[in-house]
Amino acid sequence: MTLTQSDHIDLGTLIGFALQPTQRPGRSAEYRRLLGRYRAEPDFRTATDAVLHGLSCRALSDGDFGLVLGVEPESPFAFRVADMPNAGSRNNRLLAGLLLVGVAAYAYPSPAELDEDRIRRVPDTEFEQWMRSMCERLQATDAAGEVIPEEGLDQAWRVYHEMPPSLVGERGRGSGRLSPKCTLYWVRNILGWLTEQGMARPDGADGVWMLTERFRIQIKDMASEPAYTFLAAMARGQHPDPAAHSQPNDTSDDSISGEK
Repeated sequence: MTLTQSDHIDLGTLIGFALQPTQRPGRSAEYRRLLGRYRAEPDFRTATDAVLHGLSCRALSDGDFGLVLGVEPESPFAFRVADMPNAGSRNNRLLAGLLLVGVAAYAYPSPAELDEDRIRRVPDTEFEQWMRSMCERLQATDAAGEVIPEEGLDQAWRVYHEMPPSLVGERGRGSGRLSPKCTLYWVRNILGWLTEQGMARPDGADGVWMLTERFRIQIKDMASEPAYTFLAAMARGQHPDPAAHSQPNDTSDDSISGEK
């Protein structure tokens, strides 16, 4: 079958929907139609996958959540932690990267759980305390002279550990608000950003977020990343083996592969 100009327009429109993380087939009849073509028409699917490959992307899922994309670092649609709000300085990028990986390890501490589509909730204060306990364990690992296999993770836990859990501003527009100089601020900042990316949503209860299927799919795709595997092993109560991890990456740059 030779694709027509109309087919190629449909193909581009489908990719456009996929690149908008808050779009859902359930909210758009056009998205449902195009996703149906991708599922049912081999030629249309092959052509779509070829264009995605040329953009250094690939389809991770075509389920009811829509066409979820995995994006390589060299893709024009890749994001970096530096693109996130308030992540201009290196320390802020380290915090953002650490917390992105931390949410993944907190919610999915084992490969088996990445295959389960049950709901995962993240209470912000509970997660902040959990993250602090992980940093304390990393501190003990460092004090024992053991290797933390990912440079960004080794730097990031120190930044997190040195900040107070909560600090409220006393002057100007920040008066009465959480300060960026405390970790709870950064926890809420990251969970809010995940919400904008369609990977979380407020759960109704104050300070609780629910992770979406899109987040699980993205984390499953990055499950071999050394920072995630190391933290996940710690979360399971295991002693991580640095030799089992791949070459170091920088947590401050690429924590989760995904579309902008």
